[in-house]
Amino acid sequence: MKKTDLIPFTKMSGTGNDFIVFDNRDGLFAGDESAFFSAVCRRGHSVGADGVILMDRGDSAPVRMRYFNADGGAAAFCANGARCAARFAFEKGFTEDRRFILQALDGSHEVEVRTDTVLLRMTEPAGFTASTGVAVDSRFHGAGFVNTGVPHLVLFLDDEAALDALDIASEAPFYRHHPAFPGGTNVNFAVRTTDGAVRVRTFERGVEGETLSCGTGCVAAALIASRTGQTAPPVPVRTRGGLLTVDFDPRWQNVFLSGPAVTVFEGVLRPASWSALP
Repeated sequence: MKKTDLIPFTKMSGTGNDFIVFDNRDGLFAGDESAFFSAVCRRGHSVGADGVILMDRGDSAPVRMRYFNADGGAAAFCANGARCAARFAFEKGFTEDRRFILQALDGSHEVEVRTDTVLLRMTEPAGFTASTGVAVDSRFHGAGFVNTGVPHLVLFLDDEAALDALDIASEAPFYRHHPAFPGGTNVNFAVRTTDGAVRVRTFERGVEGETLSCGTGCVAAALIASRTGQTAPPVPVRTRGGLLTVDFDPRWQNVFLSGPAVTVFEGVLRPASWSALP
Protein backbone atom coordinates (compact mmCIF):
# COMPACT_ATOMS: atom_id res chain seq x y z
CA MET A 1 0.00 0.00 0.00
CA LYS A 2 1.27 3.45 -0.88
CA LYS A 3 1.95 5.70 2.10
CA THR A 4 -0.90 8.11 2.70
CA ASP A 5 -2.46 9.82 5.72
CA LEU A 6 -6.07 9.67 4.53
CA ILE A 7 -7.76 6.94 2.52
CA PRO A 8 -11.22 7.66 1.03
CA PHE A 9 -13.70 4.77 1.16
CA THR A 10 -17.34 4.00 0.48
CA LYS A 11 -19.46 1.75 2.68
CA MET A 12 -22.01 -0.25 0.68
CA SER A 13 -24.65 -2.86 1.44
CA GLY A 14 -26.33 -5.56 -0.61
CA THR A 15 -29.27 -6.81 1.49
CA GLY A 16 -27.23 -6.49 4.68
CA ASN A 17 -24.03 -7.98 3.23
CA ASP A 18 -21.77 -4.95 3.82
CA PHE A 19 -18.52 -3.94 2.17
CA ILE A 20 -15.79 -1.32 2.29
CA VAL A 21 -15.12 -0.22 -1.28
CA PHE A 22 -11.95 1.54 -2.43
CA ASP A 23 -11.47 3.32 -5.75
CA ASN A 24 -8.14 1.75 -6.69
CA ARG A 25 -7.66 3.22 -10.16
CA ASP A 26 -4.52 5.00 -8.96
CA GLY A 27 -3.04 1.77 -7.59
CA LEU A 28 -3.14 2.65 -3.89
CA PHE A 29 -3.45 -1.05 -2.99
CA ALA A 30 -1.46 -3.87 -4.49
CA GLY A 31 -3.85 -6.51 -3.17
CA ASP A 32 -1.43 -8.10 -0.68
CA GLU A 33 -2.53 -5.97 2.29
CA SER A 34 -4.41 -8.75 4.10
CA ALA A 35 -3.63 -7.39 7.58
CA PHE A 36 -4.98 -3.96 6.60
CA PHE A 37 -8.13 -5.43 5.07
CA SER A 38 -8.74 -7.56 8.14
CA ALA A 39 -8.22 -4.57 10.43
CA VAL A 40 -10.58 -2.27 8.56
CA CYS A 41 -13.31 -4.95 8.64
CA ARG A 42 -13.17 -5.27 12.43
CA ARG A 43 -16.48 -4.14 13.83
CA GLY A 44 -16.20 -1.88 16.85
CA HIS A 45 -12.58 -0.97 16.08
CA SER A 46 -12.80 0.30 12.51
CA VAL A 47 -15.44 0.74 9.82
CA GLY A 48 -16.57 -2.89 10.06
CA ALA A 49 -17.70 -5.03 7.14
CA ASP A 50 -18.05 -8.53 5.72
CA GLY A 51 -15.34 -7.77 3.18
CA VAL A 52 -13.27 -5.31 1.17
CA ILE A 53 -13.62 -4.53 -2.54
CA LEU A 54 -10.87 -2.97 -4.64
CA MET A 55 -12.15 -1.28 -7.80
CA ASP A 56 -9.59 -1.25 -10.61
CA ARG A 57 -9.64 -0.44 -14.29
CA GLY A 58 -10.43 -3.57 -16.24
CA ASP A 59 -8.07 -5.31 -18.62
CA SER A 60 -10.65 -6.07 -21.31
CA ALA A 61 -13.64 -4.37 -19.69
CA PRO A 62 -14.35 -0.99 -18.03
CA VAL A 63 -14.20 -2.36 -14.50
CA ARG A 64 -12.38 -5.00 -12.48
CA MET A 65 -13.17 -5.89 -8.86
CA ARG A 66 -11.00 -7.75 -6.38
CA TYR A 67 -12.70 -9.12 -3.29
CA PHE A 68 -11.23 -9.86 0.14
CA ASN A 69 -13.07 -11.53 3.01
CA ALA A 70 -13.19 -10.09 6.51
CA ASP A 71 -10.21 -12.25 7.47
CA GLY A 72 -8.16 -10.41 4.83
CA GLY A 73 -7.93 -13.35 2.44
CA ALA A 74 -8.71 -13.01 -1.26
CA ALA A 75 -11.82 -14.79 -2.54
CA ALA A 76 -12.71 -15.84 -6.07
CA PHE A 77 -16.05 -14.05 -6.00
CA CYS A 78 -18.81 -12.42 -3.97
CA ALA A 79 -22.15 -11.91 -5.71
CA ASN A 80 -23.56 -9.24 -3.38
CA GLY A 81 -20.14 -7.57 -3.49
CA ALA A 82 -20.22 -7.64 -7.29
CA ARG A 83 -23.64 -6.00 -7.33
CA CYS A 84 -22.33 -3.28 -5.00
CA ALA A 85 -19.21 -2.94 -7.15
CA ALA A 86 -21.37 -2.43 -10.23
CA ARG A 87 -23.34 0.40 -8.62
CA PHE A 88 -20.12 1.96 -7.31
CA ALA A 89 -18.54 1.84 -10.78
CA PHE A 90 -21.55 3.49 -12.39
CA GLU A 91 -21.90 6.18 -9.71
CA LYS A 92 -18.17 6.97 -9.75
CA GLY A 93 -17.97 7.27 -13.51
CA PHE A 94 -15.95 4.18 -14.39
CA THR A 95 -18.52 3.86 -17.17
CA GLU A 96 -21.51 5.85 -18.37
CA ASP A 97 -23.40 2.72 -19.42
CA ARG A 98 -25.82 1.08 -17.02
CA ARG A 99 -25.06 -2.26 -18.68
CA PHE A 100 -21.41 -3.28 -18.75
CA ILE A 101 -18.96 -6.08 -18.09
CA LEU A 102 -17.49 -6.45 -14.61
CA GLN A 103 -14.31 -8.49 -14.32
CA ALA A 104 -13.69 -10.62 -11.23
CA LEU A 105 -11.29 -13.37 -10.28
CA ASP A 106 -13.77 -16.05 -11.36
CA GLY A 107 -14.39 -14.47 -14.79
CA SER A 108 -16.38 -11.70 -16.45
CA HIS A 109 -19.96 -10.85 -15.49
CA GLU A 110 -22.69 -8.92 -17.24
CA VAL A 111 -24.25 -6.36 -14.92
CA GLU A 112 -27.08 -3.87 -15.19
CA VAL A 113 -27.44 -1.00 -12.71
CA ARG A 114 -31.13 -0.22 -12.34
CA THR A 115 -32.84 2.45 -10.25
CA ASP A 116 -33.50 0.28 -7.19
CA THR A 117 -31.67 -2.94 -7.97
CA VAL A 118 -28.59 -4.36 -9.67
CA LEU A 119 -28.79 -7.39 -11.96
CA LEU A 120 -25.77 -9.70 -12.09
CA ARG A 121 -25.07 -12.60 -14.41
CA MET A 122 -23.37 -15.40 -12.49
CA THR A 123 -20.73 -17.77 -13.79
CA GLU A 124 -22.17 -21.13 -14.75
CA PRO A 125 -22.72 -23.30 -11.64
CA ALA A 126 -20.37 -26.27 -11.32
CA GLY A 127 -19.86 -29.39 -9.25
CA PHE A 128 -23.53 -29.93 -8.43
CA THR A 129 -24.15 -32.86 -6.07
CA ALA A 130 -27.74 -33.66 -5.13
CA SER A 131 -26.84 -35.73 -2.10
CA THR A 132 -23.59 -35.16 -0.26
CA GLY A 133 -24.00 -37.68 2.54
CA VAL A 134 -22.56 -35.27 5.09
CA ALA A 135 -25.73 -34.37 7.03
CA VAL A 136 -25.48 -35.99 10.46
CA ASP A 137 -28.63 -34.51 12.00
CA SER A 138 -32.14 -35.70 11.18
CA ARG A 139 -33.32 -32.07 11.11
CA PHE A 140 -31.38 -31.54 7.89
CA HIS A 141 -32.43 -33.12 4.61
CA GLY A 142 -32.05 -32.54 0.89
CA ALA A 143 -28.42 -31.57 1.34
CA GLY A 144 -26.76 -30.49 -1.87
CA PHE A 145 -23.53 -28.89 -3.00
CA VAL A 146 -22.77 -26.52 -5.88
CA ASN A 147 -20.04 -24.02 -6.74
CA THR A 148 -21.65 -20.70 -7.70
CA GLY A 149 -18.34 -18.84 -7.93
CA VAL A 150 -17.39 -20.14 -4.50
CA PRO A 151 -18.37 -23.49 -2.90
CA HIS A 152 -21.70 -23.84 -1.10
CA LEU A 153 -23.29 -26.63 0.90
CA VAL A 154 -27.07 -26.27 1.35
CA LEU A 155 -28.95 -28.08 4.11
CA PHE A 156 -32.75 -27.93 4.07
CA LEU A 157 -35.00 -27.91 7.12
CA ASP A 158 -38.71 -28.71 7.34
CA ASP A 159 -40.12 -25.38 8.49
CA GLU A 160 -39.30 -21.74 9.14
CA ALA A 161 -39.53 -22.06 12.90
CA ALA A 162 -36.72 -24.61 12.83
CA LEU A 163 -34.63 -22.28 10.66
CA ASP A 164 -35.22 -19.36 13.03
CA ALA A 165 -34.28 -21.44 16.07
CA LEU A 166 -31.05 -22.76 14.55
CA ASP A 167 -27.83 -21.87 16.38
CA ILE A 168 -25.68 -21.42 13.30
CA ALA A 169 -22.55 -20.50 15.24
CA SER A 170 -22.47 -23.98 16.77
CA GLU A 171 -24.01 -25.98 13.90
CA ALA A 172 -22.13 -24.67 10.87
CA PRO A 173 -18.40 -25.17 11.69
CA PHE A 174 -18.71 -28.98 11.47
CA TYR A 175 -19.81 -28.66 7.83
CA ARG A 176 -17.61 -25.64 7.08
CA HIS A 177 -14.50 -27.78 7.77
CA HIS A 178 -15.87 -31.19 6.75
CA PRO A 179 -13.30 -33.45 5.04
CA ALA A 180 -15.68 -33.82 2.09
CA PHE A 181 -14.75 -30.23 1.17
CA PRO A 182 -10.92 -30.05 1.10
CA GLY A 183 -10.88 -26.28 0.58
CA GLY A 184 -13.69 -25.67 3.05
CA THR A 185 -17.17 -24.52 2.11
CA ASN A 186 -19.81 -21.94 2.86
CA VAL A 187 -22.76 -23.45 4.70
CA ASN A 188 -26.39 -22.53 4.02
CA PHE A 189 -29.45 -23.56 6.00
CA ALA A 190 -32.64 -23.18 3.99
CA VAL A 191 -36.35 -23.87 3.92
CA ARG A 192 -38.93 -23.70 1.15
CA THR A 193 -41.80 -21.44 2.19
CA THR A 194 -45.47 -22.03 1.46
CA ASP A 195 -45.49 -19.37 -1.29
CA GLY A 196 -42.69 -21.04 -3.27
CA ALA A 197 -39.89 -18.82 -2.04
CA VAL A 198 -36.75 -20.00 -0.27
CA ARG A 199 -35.46 -18.63 3.02
CA VAL A 200 -31.72 -18.87 3.67
CA ARG A 201 -29.29 -18.30 6.51
CA THR A 202 -25.61 -18.49 5.60
CA PHE A 203 -22.38 -19.12 7.49
CA GLU A 204 -19.68 -17.60 5.29
CA ARG A 205 -16.20 -18.96 4.86
CA GLY A 206 -13.67 -16.17 5.42
CA VAL A 207 -16.09 -14.23 7.62
CA GLU A 208 -16.35 -17.31 9.86
CA GLY A 209 -19.80 -16.38 11.00
CA GLU A 210 -23.34 -15.76 9.83
CA THR A 211 -23.93 -12.81 7.52
CA LEU A 212 -27.24 -11.07 6.93
CA SER A 213 -27.12 -12.13 3.29
CA CYS A 214 -24.92 -14.06 0.87
CA GLY A 215 -25.61 -13.73 -2.84
CA THR A 216 -23.75 -16.84 -3.98
CA GLY A 217 -25.44 -18.76 -1.16
CA CYS A 218 -28.88 -17.58 -2.28
CA VAL A 219 -28.09 -18.72 -5.80
CA ALA A 220 -26.92 -22.11 -4.50
CA ALA A 221 -30.06 -22.58 -2.41
CA ALA A 222 -32.35 -21.61 -5.29
CA LEU A 223 -30.59 -23.94 -7.75
CA ILE A 224 -30.63 -26.92 -5.41
CA ALA A 225 -34.26 -26.28 -4.42
CA SER A 226 -35.17 -26.29 -8.10
CA ARG A 227 -33.14 -29.37 -8.98
CA THR A 228 -34.77 -31.28 -6.14
CA GLY A 229 -38.27 -30.27 -7.25
CA GLN A 230 -39.06 -27.85 -4.44
CA THR A 231 -39.52 -24.69 -6.51
CA ALA A 232 -39.12 -23.20 -9.99
CA PRO A 233 -37.48 -20.04 -11.39
CA PRO A 234 -37.59 -17.18 -10.87
CA VAL A 235 -37.02 -17.94 -7.19
CA PRO A 236 -37.55 -15.25 -4.52
CA VAL A 237 -34.92 -15.80 -1.83
CA ARG A 238 -35.41 -14.20 1.57
CA THR A 239 -32.43 -13.50 3.80
CA ARG A 240 -32.23 -11.74 7.14
CA GLY A 241 -31.03 -8.67 5.24
CA GLY A 242 -33.64 -8.54 2.51
CA LEU A 243 -35.05 -10.10 -0.64
CA LEU A 244 -33.08 -11.31 -3.66
CA THR A 245 -34.32 -12.96 -6.85
CA VAL A 246 -32.56 -15.84 -8.63
CA ASP A 247 -33.49 -16.68 -12.21
CA PHE A 248 -32.12 -19.38 -14.52
CA ASP A 249 -33.09 -21.55 -17.47
CA PRO A 250 -34.43 -25.15 -17.37
CA ARG A 251 -30.86 -26.48 -17.60
CA TRP A 252 -29.93 -24.56 -14.41
CA GLN A 253 -27.68 -22.30 -16.47
CA ASN A 254 -27.81 -18.63 -17.53
CA VAL A 255 -28.14 -17.71 -13.87
CA PHE A 256 -28.98 -14.16 -12.80
CA LEU A 257 -29.12 -12.59 -9.34
CA SER A 258 -30.93 -9.32 -8.68
CA GLY A 259 -31.65 -7.19 -5.66
CA PRO A 260 -30.81 -3.90 -3.97
CA ALA A 261 -27.25 -2.61 -3.67
CA VAL A 262 -26.88 0.77 -1.98
CA THR A 263 -24.27 3.27 -0.85
CA VAL A 264 -24.56 3.70 2.93
CA PHE A 265 -21.95 6.39 3.56
CA GLU A 266 -18.56 7.72 2.48
CA GLY A 267 -15.59 8.75 4.61
CA VAL A 268 -11.84 8.66 5.07
CA LEU A 269 -9.65 6.26 7.03
CA ARG A 270 -6.73 7.41 9.19
CA PRO A 271 -4.48 4.33 9.34
CA ALA A 272 -1.81 6.05 11.46
CA SER A 273 -4.22 6.17 14.41
CA TRP A 274 -4.75 2.39 14.42
CA SER A 275 -1.47 1.67 16.20
CA ALA A 276 -3.21 2.30 19.51
CA LEU A 277 -5.90 -0.32 18.90
CA PRO A 278 -5.75 -3.66 20.75
